[in-house]
Amino acid sequence: MGSKSVKKLYLLPKWLLELVSWGKSFKHNPIIGSYWLNCCGLHVGRVVVAHLLFRFRLFLLSPLVPAADRRHFRKYGFILKRNFLPDDDFQRLAQELQEYEGVVREFVEGTTLTQRLFITGAERSKMPETRALVENPALDRLMRYCSSKNRRPLFYVENLCNQANVVPRPDPQRDMHADTFHPCVKGWLYVDDTDGRNGPFVYVPGSHRLSWRRLQWEYRQSLEASKQGAARDPARYWDGSFRVSATDLQKMGLQPKTFHVPANTLVVANVYGFHRRGEAAERSHRMTVWMQARDNPFNPLFTLWPKSTARAFEWGWGKVLQKLDSARLASGEQRSYSGRFSR
Repeated sequence: MGSKSVKKLYLLPKWLLELVSWGKSFKHNPIIGSYWLNCCGLHVGRVVVAHLLFRFRLFLLSPLVPAADRRHFRKYGFILKRNFLPDDDFQRLAQELQEYEGVVREFVEGTTLTQRLFITGAERSKMPETRALVENPALDRLMRYCSSKNRRPLFYVENLCNQANVVPRPDPQRDMHADTFHPCVKGWLYVDDTDGRNGPFVYVPGSHRLSWRRLQWEYRQSLEASKQGAARDPARYWDGSFRVSATDLQKMGLQPKTFHVPANTLVVANVYGFHRRGEAAERSHRMTVWMQARDNPFNPLFTLWPKSTARAFEWGWGKVLQKLDSARLASGEQRSYSGRFSR
């Protein structure tokens, strides 16, 4: 038995486990990326089952949020709340984030310099206003419902430096895309006013729903993603985060919405729906408290212990970030510095 066969045999349990979890790479998992299996509907089947379970968990968690928010989220795929925090609380939070000093991760996406801080429990102990936001009951209930997992999301501070003095490269965040094959949520509390000057969020309302046209599109994309060798377009994304063209959106009867919002606006979105980072017309900054919640989509249940589960996910993701940091720092893709966010 050759070394390649031994390696495949060793990796087979991992590939099989990814089938019933959040695995999405057509490139690194030959089962997910099997052209024959996807001709038979493997990808589309995973999409449908994940969405049915998501709706089931949403139904069970419906007491967490008002009926109007539930209806809007199910129909449009996002929730927007202006003036989310009392003005005095928001001003103190903004000042705390802008004056923060510590170790910040920094990397380049296109002409955007992205600076992030993972808000761990240790960081929150030094940031009282940020801790108050993380523990805000209304935000907690909303994110527990929208994630369908009944747990607090992971929190970051994200500061975008638009049109920074960096060498231009393809920016994956500015292509219209879906994050993955299953419903999951991200949230942003905007610290800055956001418009065409500093790169607004663009979302396609209703694109999170499984229409027949969307399923047909998913099927075609899965076949394209399963191609191998010279047939595989090197410019496309094979990690399962499919890009969608304006023509395809039009065929699906969908229209993007650009979120020009004032500071202290909260946006929570199902990022199975198509979205992107809008263009920034000038050299500018955009700071948010960024939240994300992603979990095994095939688990039909949700946690009964929101706080302890959130702490466990935070600890686990911190370990993953340490490994990712080591590789990215070694390759020069990322740097870490001690100081403030660029403003």
